[in-house]
Amino acid sequence: MNERQLSCTIKPPVTLTIDSKSTNSGCKIIDVIFPTEIGEVRFKNYYVAFITLKAKVKMTQQNTQEKSTDLSWRVAINNFRLMPDAHTETGAQDSFSFTKKQFQCDMNNVISLRIILHQPSPQWKEFKVEDLKLFRPSSGTQLSSLPACLLENVTDKSEKKEMHGVPDLNALSSGLQQLWALGEEAAASQTQQSMGRYDVDGCYDINLLSYT
Repeated sequence: MNERQLSCTIKPPVTLTIDSKSTNSGCKIIDVIFPTEIGEVRFKNYYVAFITLKAKVKMTQQNTQEKSTDLSWRVAINNFRLMPDAHTETGAQDSFSFTKKQFQCDMNNVISLRIILHQPSPQWKEFKVEDLKLFRPSSGTQLSSLPACLLENVTDKSEKKEMHGVPDLNALSSGLQQLWALGEEAAASQTQQSMGRYDVDGCYDINLLSYT
């Protein structure tokens, strides 16, 4: 995947207040300005519980024909949960990535991206996103060449090369199972009684050995 990081302007976070008071609402907004198409958004979380991405789309002839009262702003990611529990540290400093597969709208002709951060827990004094990076859509993923053994399922059976001198795997497996069964049978029929020694005065009797 050819990654091309976007050149953009990231504005400082703006903390929303309630009724123009100094009361912290637990919500911040970050605006990113750039004239391009977004393919991926990466960042490292810092105690943000939920995140929403809204894209401001440049008005074109195509979208002006659409009958909508809010064509300029579109929701790309809606209230995505970053922390399983806002009051615990799980996921508080993990890295995340949103790609086109997760975007809920078309990210073409985007001129501004609004990132809405939400932390309902009063336990954390600060919450933000770090190392924010945006990338263009990939020009196309080039598949690396695979070994022939991995391509057997997609090739025509008539085109497979025959391997000479190698036994059939099914026949080999069946033979090994038979050998294993014979070995188990022989082990089960072995006597537990000691055979003793065949030596007499330190020498072996050839007649006794011939019957074994």
